[in-house]
Amino acid sequence: MRTVKPRYQGIVIVDEHEQEWRTLREALWRGRLQMSTENSKIVDEGLELILAIMASKIGPIVPFGEDVVGLYGGNDKFYRWHTYWLQAVGLLKPAPGPFGAGATNEGASVVRLLLATRPPELAAIPVGAEALQAFGPPDSPTECDRDTYEATDGPCAAYPYAIVREDRWRQHRIAMLHRDPDDVIPMARTTWTVTCPDRATRDRLYHWLYGRMYRWSAWGEMAKKSGSQALTQHLLALIASDPAFGRGADENPAPSVAIDLDARS
Repeated sequence: MRTVKPRYQGIVIVDEHEQEWRTLREALWRGRLQMSTENSKIVDEGLELILAIMASKIGPIVPFGEDVVGLYGGNDKFYRWHTYWLQAVGLLKPAPGPFGAGATNEGASVVRLLLATRPPELAAIPVGAEALQAFGPPDSPTECDRDTYEATDGPCAAYPYAIVREDRWRQHRIAMLHRDPDDVIPMARTTWTVTCPDRATRDRLYHWLYGRMYRWSAWGEMAKKSGSQALTQHLLALIASDPAFGRGADENPAPSVAIDLDARS
């Protein structure tokens, strides 16, 4: 692709077929994928779904059932069809089935393109390596905590939601924090918490959540709109569909986890 500037209009994108497009997102959606651009909301929704599923293929290994529950509302037929379609258009590698398909080189490039061209209202949602770096890897000195998230000039300041670990009142907790940029006094509000019986259980759950950072804002919006109990039920469904999370449970039963259903600020 290349950019040109016609005499009587702004810069346009020209693809390898000499077709002109106003934006890279339009060139991908309408030109490369041959999809309709009549409804901009559907375009953004479709591209975000592609970004989420491709990020899950490039990032941590996400089990099939979890993809179905988290991204496709439990519709396994739509998941299979969408994965086959991404394979057919060359963004995912051929595989015996849809569940083990990895991203092609073009697919990885599409993820970078979508990350770089997201609309302003989506730009702060944690997806990709940049967000992972901003929140800091678990167990590192740069791991994001409540104080870091509340700092208006900190590395996490651009993100509307963050999940952090806390040891408060002799409790080992995980909290989802939310900061509204329109607040007169910016502050982190707690929208969801889980209390674990020991630090090891809490840390295991946090690592699982951290590996799914590209879903944090969707989970945060769920807690904000439907309540913390809805998010709790959703996360339990995801964990139940992840065979790796419960491996060895018969030999070593996992300790109980207490869910705090009421959001606190």
